Amino acid sequence: MCTFDQISHLIPPDFYTAYEKVMATHQKEKKDLQTVLEQMVSVIQMGTPAYQEEKSNFLSPVIQAIVHAKSLEVTYHTQSRNVTTTSVLDPYYLIPRDHRFYLIAFCREKNKFLTFRMSRFLDVKQTGETFEKKELNFKDYFNHTWSIIKGSDKIHFKVLFNKNIARYIKEEELFVKPKLTEREDGSQLFEVTLNHDREFLQWVMQYGTDAEIIEPVEFRERNERDA
Repeated sequence: MCTFDQISHLIPPDFYTAYEKVMATHQKEKKDLQTVLEQMVSVIQMGTPAYQEEKSNFLSPVIQAIVHAKSLEVTYHTQSRNVTTTSVLDPYYLIPRDHRFYLIAFCREKNKFLTFRMSRFLDVKQTGETFEKKELNFKDYFNHTWSIIKGSDKIHFKVLFNKNIARYIKEEELFVKPKLTEREDGSQLFEVTLNHDREFLQWVMQYGTDAEIIEPVEFRERNERDA
């Protein structure tokens, strides 16, 4: 086997100059990208849960890991079960929802894609490992999901919004495609099929008496009891 010294005289002198230029450009591009990421993160403001002290929001390492397909070791607190776990994640997408950021990532331990609330990360470390991205259809992943919570139900809602707010309902920026039917009196019938109810009902309730749940009947009756 030949050593580099034995064949170095066969390499044209211009090769070294060209190589240095390419590497210099590459390093500059990496530095420029890092600067852009830092500037982007600096203008994004995130809140802190009441139970936590002020801390890093981990946006910068997460965005870098997504861009460079690098795995992350994260420590995550699940508030509903009051459990803290450490997992290795392959990060794919950051999603803004209701003044929060969520991360869609492939969890090595669970062997499936999961959604993580960024404010529940207690620690984030880069593992140094790269990963090959799997096929993930974003629309399919959130199919029939109102916002973030994914369920296994198929609930068809019909909500009637009165004419005072019908025009505002048309302007709502939603993650699902509803069927809208305008009535002669100016009211709006809103129909959508969802896999979970909680986030949708919270959205409907903000409109108070201007929104009437028509179907399903059990949700209509529950809403009347809570009114």
